[in-house]
Amino acid sequence: ARVRIGLAVQVLPLANPLRVAEEVATLDHISQGRLDFGVGRSGLTRYYKGYNIDYAESSARFVEAMDVITKAWGKQPFSHEGDFYSFHDVSVEPKPFQRPHPPVRVATASADTFSMVGRMGHPIFVSTSTDEAELVERIELYKSARRDAGHEGLGDILLRIPAYISESAERARSEPEASTTH
Repeated sequence: ARVRIGLAVQVLPLANPLRVAEEVATLDHISQGRLDFGVGRSGLTRYYKGYNIDYAESSARFVEAMDVITKAWGKQPFSHEGDFYSFHDVSVEPKPFQRPHPPVRVATASADTFSMVGRMGHPIFVSTSTDEAELVERIELYKSARRDAGHEGLGDILLRIPAYISESAERARSEPEASTTH
């Protein structure tokens, strides 16, 4: 069996989508087509402040960035005129190893993201930090939005469980403590 590798996650609203398209395609070649492309918009608003981007724009920026990346991996050259990005007759190299592109999986947390990604038809991953009843409700929002948008099946849902491995149980608790509690 060949182990797949994944990005979890590239925060699309804070990155240049052409650069992301090229970097992900390069990684897809290096991995010989074993890459899963994890994307999201992040719920950590402090990152947006650092980039001087209004978090209220994060959903629209995410959708537009995904559109640009998908176009960049397709027929060349391409143009895009949107609310946040404007490109005219551009090409990116390399094209992804996988055709048409690496599988895209979206990190979801808020109810509106579950619905948005369901409409887009992408697989998702969810975090264990969400309350169980709330998570069940949000997964139903995802499935309903997928179905209403005409996508086949229930969707592919993975549960993300952070783990830290160390020499001992004590070190496994103490070493990531500052980062985890931050």
